[in-house]
Amino acid sequence: MYTRCPACHTVHPVNAALLAQGNGRYRCGKCNKSANALESLFDDWPQAGDRPHATADLPVLGLSIDLEKARQSRLTPAEAGLSDKDEEDSEAATPRNRKLLRAGWIAASVALILFVAFSLLDIQARRLFEDLGIKSSLVDLGLIAPPPTPLFRDLTSIHLVSRELKNHPSQPGMLLLSATIVNRAAKNQPFPDLEITLFDAAGDPLASHHFVSDDYLAQGSLKGAGMAPQAYLPLTLELPDPGLQAVGFELQFQ
Repeated sequence: MYTRCPACHTVHPVNAALLAQGNGRYRCGKCNKSANALESLFDDWPQAGDRPHATADLPVLGLSIDLEKARQSRLTPAEAGLSDKDEEDSEAATPRNRKLLRAGWIAASVALILFVAFSLLDIQARRLFEDLGIKSSLVDLGLIAPPPTPLFRDLTSIHLVSRELKNHPSQPGMLLLSATIVNRAAKNQPFPDLEITLFDAAGDPLASHHFVSDDYLAQGSLKGAGMAPQAYLPLTLELPDPGLQAVGFELQFQ
């Protein structure tokens, strides 16, 4: 509480003890005038132009007061929304949340460390199998399956033994290619694809035709077995006739 000297307008802070000591009256320490503090009493520091509370009828004390509202009015807005139990729960939840968060970080860190460790162990184990020949030993003991054998394929060992290109005897506008190939390799290998190119008299290509094994093998042939060593395979292929300009051809294995 504050009172303002009516003579020099100096503001003085007061309390109940000071007001009781002088029965409400006081002497201004600045102008040495006496005055009644109750006549110029303010709840807050008065600004220029503020007027003290006017005297009126006597206030009535002892009315019913809502103590809970009075307590809430002294709290901050954030605190006012919490009951005593809520405050206790909030205080207890804060360290609990911190513990849960710390435990989550620890669990995630442990999981990451274990993942990295297992990955490194797997890499080292693979290197040991390859460098020390452990893998081949395990294959010999029948503990692990052997790696798949790579498919043998050597096109240089497939030779064209005979060939003949002529007009088709029964289909006009078509050519008939008869050829024989043989596998000179020491073991089976897949049937090759055939690339046949027709040339004119100047050696320029006129047309090219591609054939896979299904195109030249007879139905019921054991394609999966491949070409047996030293086995001769006759071929008969039909080609569109590009005309009289076609005077030569080339057969390549692919």
